[in-house]
Amino acid sequence: MYVTQCYNWDPQNLCEVNSRIAKDLLGDHRVFLRDGVDENGHTNNLTHPALTGLITDFFYTGSSSLSQLFSEVFMEEVLRVTVAIAATTLKVVLDEVASSQGGVSFRVVYLEMLGLMKKCDTSATHAEKTRSLQVKWATLGSNSMTEHEATALATTGFDVELD
Repeated sequence: MYVTQCYNWDPQNLCEVNSRIAKDLLGDHRVFLRDGVDENGHTNNLTHPALTGLITDFFYTGSSSLSQLFSEVFMEEVLRVTVAIAATTLKVVLDEVASSQGGVSFRVVYLEMLGLMKKCDTSATHAEKTRSLQVKWATLGSNSMTEHEATALATTGFDVELD
């Protein structure tokens, strides 16, 4: 969902077209994690809507989400390892689409994502932007959690029996 909706996927879902899109996103500059520049001309690293959506939906949505189970860990900010896991997931999916085959090493990509985050730490500007994002995502996830749950119950009509 995050890949097809947030990366302007081919509406006809043609493999060759999507493969080209994935290769462009993964290119030398890793734009699959970026979303333009800020008002000072600094790159907005780790700000792509696909990453934000994956973090908030996966880690914060639902009564059995990790943020609910471990609220003391997830309430104030999204942990670096969590960001790295989400970024890794997106990259692995894009790698598999770009190469039209599986077999991408999750571990290698995860370590690469941690390395990219560590690189952001070498710049005061980007270290602060990354830290602000982690707090923003936690706030967004925590605030939207109850909205998602209420919306899901109201719109789907699905419920469980607690007898």
